[in-house]
Amino acid sequence: MDKFWRRFRRNKLALTGLCILVLFILSAIFAPLLAPHDPNRANLRNRNKPPSREHPFGTDDMGRDILSRLLYGGRISLSVGLVSVGISLTIGLILGAIAGYFGGAIDTVIMRLADIFYSFPFLILAITISAIFGPSIYNTMMILGILSWPGPARLLRAEFLKLKTTDFVAAATALGANPRRIMFRHILPNAFSPLLVSATLGVASAILSEAGLSFLGLGVPPPAPSWGNMLNRARPLHILAGMPWMWIPPGLAVFVVVLSINFVGDGLRDAFDPRQDQTQQYE
Repeated sequence: MDKFWRRFRRNKLALTGLCILVLFILSAIFAPLLAPHDPNRANLRNRNKPPSREHPFGTDDMGRDILSRLLYGGRISLSVGLVSVGISLTIGLILGAIAGYFGGAIDTVIMRLADIFYSFPFLILAITISAIFGPSIYNTMMILGILSWPGPARLLRAEFLKLKTTDFVAAATALGANPRRIMFRHILPNAFSPLLVSATLGVASAILSEAGLSFLGLGVPPPAPSWGNMLNRARPLHILAGMPWMWIPPGLAVFVVVLSINFVGDGLRDAFDPRQDQTQQYE
């Protein structure tokens, strides 16, 4: 753990991204304490107001406070990212471990199923399924999670193919350990590092996908605030041209969070690579 943290700290961008990400997570957790107003309370007398002391980020076309909706929207957007990645990791971990360990016909069937998922454009398929089942935060989580499992599955399959031929797996097999124990107690802990990096980057992709679906009206339904449907409310040209306070905060939040997660993912990849210590010695 000390070596991991030392490698991670060398990447200043990753460390900065982690600090920014922690701030966004804390602001989402403590949104009820930080939000100055009810995020769903409409006040038509205050509609389309620019930033002021009472409303630091202004108000939207329903008179709702932008800052409050931004804080509560972070809860939904980050939750969708984490839960959908959890779903995809669970499916990908099980199928990838089975395909990599057993091989043969089982591997062929699972990988051809992954190829079928890859053959369709991700966003087009997500939009189609969302239109069929209707916009919902739970539907969005399930759709993004189920459509994203082939990536973790292929990554874990490759790690299992490499690790199942090692001496410690052969020793466990000779001692009579059953396949499930070998897969999840011996091989998986050694294959978890690249999966963690992939999961980190997957959260960023899920947040972007949720924002895209909500922007199209197929993600998180109003009046629940999310960064995507806040951008959806700002689509009219007169808002884009004359009321930048309605679209800059949620757009900037998506940009900063996704960029920070990508920086953290790059830092994790470098921290899990033992060759970084050798590189540091030669510098």
